[in-house]
Amino acid sequence: MRDGCWPFHLFGANFATEAEAKKFVCEQWEPEPPESASEAEYVSWEERNPTWRLAEELGFYMDSDFVELIGTTEDVIAQIRSPSERALFSSKATEFTHFILVGSNAIWGDRRSTSTQVETLVRLPESTATITYLGLFN
Repeated sequence: MRDGCWPFHLFGANFATEAEAKKFVCEQWEPEPPESASEAEYVSWEERNPTWRLAEELGFYMDSDFVELIGTTEDVIAQIRSPSERALFSSKATEFTHFILVGSNAIWGDRRSTSTQVETLVRLPESTATITYLGLFN
């Protein structure tokens, strides 16, 4: 990461509210079972949690520490080093209410792979029903 700018995949999205955006972008956890819960109930809870719509739609295993929800074009532009990349982003920015930055180091595995081994990623992220892929920046 040179001069404070980090490489990231950028997505645009349209959410009605900030809460709706966070529900999609952030991992969601059910309340933890009470201490009186059986081992089976606790194991079942662990298997169901967390849910993470962003990772599920993209089809990647991801680290949520390197995913950021941004609501303003100015904040996205501040993350982009190259003037030409800033111009590219600015030409598309008005189409979206929210932006999602996924660090290039956040994606560590492909859920679509049939291999049992950890492999180098062979595909880039892509648009889904909810989000539009705007490209790899920096």
